[in-house]
Amino acid sequence: MEGRWKQLYESLGYRPPASVRPAPSEEAPAPSDTDLPVLGPEELEALRAAFLREPEDVLRWTETGLGARVTVGAFVEVLRELELLFTDPGQLQECLDATERHARRGTGGLPADFTFPLMTDEIPIDPTRTRFEPQSDLRGWLLFSGPLWLEQGAAARQAPFRWHFAAKSRFLYPLREPAPGQPVEVALFGDFGTGEYASKYLARQLVMRGERLDCAVHLGGVFYAGRQGEFDAHVAEPLEPLLATTTLLTLNAAPEMRSGAGAYLRYLDERRGAGRRHPQEGSYFCLAAERFQLIGLDTAWFESGRHREPALLQWLEQRLSEGRRRGAMNILLSHAAPYGPDPRHLSPLVSEDLKSLVLEREWVDLWCWAGARGGALYDRAPGLPFLGASLGHGGFPYERKDAPEHALAPVRFFESRPRFPEWTGLRQDRGNHGHGTLWLHADGTAVLRYTDWMGEVRCEATLARQGGPQGPVTLKQLDVGG
Repeated sequence: MEGRWKQLYESLGYRPPASVRPAPSEEAPAPSDTDLPVLGPEELEALRAAFLREPEDVLRWTETGLGARVTVGAFVEVLRELELLFTDPGQLQECLDATERHARRGTGGLPADFTFPLMTDEIPIDPTRTRFEPQSDLRGWLLFSGPLWLEQGAAARQAPFRWHFAAKSRFLYPLREPAPGQPVEVALFGDFGTGEYASKYLARQLVMRGERLDCAVHLGGVFYAGRQGEFDAHVAEPLEPLLATTTLLTLNAAPEMRSGAGAYLRYLDERRGAGRRHPQEGSYFCLAAERFQLIGLDTAWFESGRHREPALLQWLEQRLSEGRRRGAMNILLSHAAPYGPDPRHLSPLVSEDLKSLVLEREWVDLWCWAGARGGALYDRAPGLPFLGASLGHGGFPYERKDAPEHALAPVRFFESRPRFPEWTGLRQDRGNHGHGTLWLHADGTAVLRYTDWMGEVRCEATLARQGGPQGPVTLKQLDVGG
């Protein structure tokens, strides 16, 4: 990738690795071994031929990757646009000039009196940016994920999986015991890896907590395709200031698997090299204290949105069983969602893979996930014996929606606000970004708070066990913002 082509790809969002360095371990391959290649002229021609031959199949692959509908007309238009870019030097230069003009515009479009307490010139806000939006940024998605949507489903070479039984720790790590007046503070956020201004403001909120924040867990989602450069720019760079004070853990997700998870594993290794505060060795883990445990699952490696490898199920069963035996609150973390606002059905993740552990034995008290792309809090329901927290609004530009009238579980909070206040008239089509924070208290209660990207508290719920150490965890108190 040289000259103007390199300039074009970088102007549209491609980031090369921050530096070329040897792999930190034999298990984590160099990024060039797994990174999904960008779409070039040959891949474009193959994609065009596949589309002409089987348009419905190609559109289905594309929509699965984007999580949004793509029309035939929009797909054809972008194919033609890319073909011109690849064949017409004048068109290429015009595109470069246009992206440069847009970059110079900076924060244009914001009302003069728009502000919020954490707003800073260090993180400029450009409401006209549409990067990563499934329809508006279809060109970017094809350039940076298109090779996966060829007829052959071309995929990057996958890195070796890391099993708990190969590690001395068994992927079990201690969680600080909360003391009276000193709860354990845990930040939870998902689909954060975009590098856009909302994500950066979330990172700023986390960094400002300093030593008060015991742990931060990214529930997965590094876009476009989990490349090394995307991890460097969208995850490592904004979260680096956390490493000195806060234990940081990250889950694997479908976008990371587009590049074979090599960059994901490298990031684990580099973070672990920063000190004992960051012990994570593989793509699943358990942080355990006497009264609480946080269990992170990998719901992407072997099959997207599933968790049915026998060895992983056995490990999870042991963790949940031990937690239930001592009366701890079992908190499950995943990228894939067990359900969402769609009232039609449960995900196979919970209705099949984890049915025995979650629905029949009722060993999970709170499940936090990212993949549904939105912020929401769900109550227990008949046949759904756990509280649910959707936290997939950390950075991906998801479509704004109203709370569903008929959901599988009662909706206690639903983030239906637009990204910007209504009075601004800006980006009312995109949902509000945010994250969650758990405070784990010495008496066994927990407080879950939703905070948006501008720092406003949107919802706060107190969770407590009812009826003794083996009773269900329920919503004891709920305060929802306007």
